[in-house]
Amino acid sequence: MKWVKRIAIVFAVLLIVPAVALLIMGHRKNAGVAQVAAEINAPPDQVWTWIDDGDKLKQWVSWMVEVKYPDPQKTIGVGASRVLVMKDANNGGMLMQIVSKYSEYAPPSRMTVVVSDTQGLFTGGETYLLTDLGNGRTRLEVRGHFHYSQWFANFMEPLITPQAEKKMAMDMAHLKRLAETQAESR
Repeated sequence: MKWVKRIAIVFAVLLIVPAVALLIMGHRKNAGVAQVAAEINAPPDQVWTWIDDGDKLKQWVSWMVEVKYPDPQKTIGVGASRVLVMKDANNGGMLMQIVSKYSEYAPPSRMTVVVSDTQGLFTGGETYLLTDLGNGRTRLEVRGHFHYSQWFANFMEPLITPQAEKKMAMDMAHLKRLAETQAESR
């Protein structure tokens, strides 16, 4: 019977220690924050079109299948909204709609959007900052901060946020290739 008790203790420790670690990590200073940056060999106005134009956005953001505009009369600028339809690879390819509303819009240098999914699982925002480095070069920084409403996603945030940041970095690398190819062809 001692071995059964020992196995039960080991099993409990194997479950409790990671759970406590996730709880502690979920309360760190930068919980829910993902940020990436890249220097792109293209001027800011060209890079801006890649983050502002829905058709171009679909070319570099992985999983994105469609960009819809609820109000076709107001597609850009503070107060305008767009719905990003994503094929969520982490959820069996299910379609997910993310509402993105401009809260700051200063082309070609800064854009901030407030985002939420239509299922109420998360809210947050993203800021795109473009800095002219001269000689036709731009530094693009993207900073996202998200809060997960569902208890399990909130609990798993220490694992979700690094994966989101990894996806952002891959998307940024794709954007860099596309923007630089376009700049070279001009």
